[in-house]
Amino acid sequence: MNLNVKASLSTLVIMYSLIMLSKPPIFFRRTGWVLFVLLYLLSSNTSASTIVTTIKPLHSLVAHITDGIDNAVLLMRHNTSPHHYNMRPSERRLLADAQVIIWVGPSMESYLTKVIRQQKATTKIISALQASDLKLLDKRHAHSHESQPDATFKNHSDNIDPHLWLSTHNAAAISKHIARQLMILNPGKSEQYNKNLNGLLNKIEQTKKAIHLQLTDSNAPFIAYHDAFQYFVIENQLNQVASVSFSDEANVSLKKIRQIKTRIDTENIQCLVYQAPKPAIIKTLADKTSINAIELDPLGVYSKNDKNTWFDIMQNMTQNFNRCLSTQGNKPDNRNITSRID
Repeated sequence: MNLNVKASLSTLVIMYSLIMLSKPPIFFRRTGWVLFVLLYLLSSNTSASTIVTTIKPLHSLVAHITDGIDNAVLLMRHNTSPHHYNMRPSERRLLADAQVIIWVGPSMESYLTKVIRQQKATTKIISALQASDLKLLDKRHAHSHESQPDATFKNHSDNIDPHLWLSTHNAAAISKHIARQLMILNPGKSEQYNKNLNGLLNKIEQTKKAIHLQLTDSNAPFIAYHDAFQYFVIENQLNQVASVSFSDEANVSLKKIRQIKTRIDTENIQCLVYQAPKPAIIKTLADKTSINAIELDPLGVYSKNDKNTWFDIMQNMTQNFNRCLSTQGNKPDNRNITSRID
């Protein structure tokens, strides 16, 4: 329970005790249960909305940090793009009652930008993009694969790719940033926050090692439908040679489709990855070429809303890249596989 709630409850208890001193015993028997119910409702309702996180991978990291201390609540429980999310009235109330809101930033949860500006002054806003030591990447555009074959991390850009949690390095940096901010808000729990953080960082490091061991065909070329995976791709030195689209909102022209098909045939590219929902063009390319189309899940759509979702996402990415890249001429079952690194 947060400090403000504790203060409110303590004040109520003191006031009630003073009243009881001036009242006969019969009054206590008739009213004591009322105060008990009020205290229970106040504590349960307030603590449940203390920390609100926006998307599943971010919520997963926060849930590790706050384990046993605070109750982190996930805002986006529906499988909808955070770029085009329409909040329900209950979700607006959740944000209005929150003491802490943790999000990636306006480049990811664009629907929240106005809501964040309207939050009360006492609400603490924590953005993952404000973490120090992040390795950030610019959004890529047409021909960027050809003009920048050795793409490197960018630390300053107005055109940031917001899928930064798909790097284990960034996941650790984000976790440290969030933990530091929560320690400032609740210094009395610093030791427990720090213990939780160290456990999380160790788990992230183990995940990083497991990913490197499991990616066995990292040199095989592949195409991404939507360029949303480059943090994972670059950190693990995978060989992405092209993207069908550089925006989830852009329409793909017939000319672009013909170019991709020609490249698949001439360069013998066997792997194409995409993010749900499955674009219609994926089936067309798969039917007319030897390409293996595999779905990836960077937002944890198929994962549970629990604190292990980020780990599910990373293992899912690893397994499905392996399936796509290691298959030469044999089309696998392209259903998404989700498994957890323990």
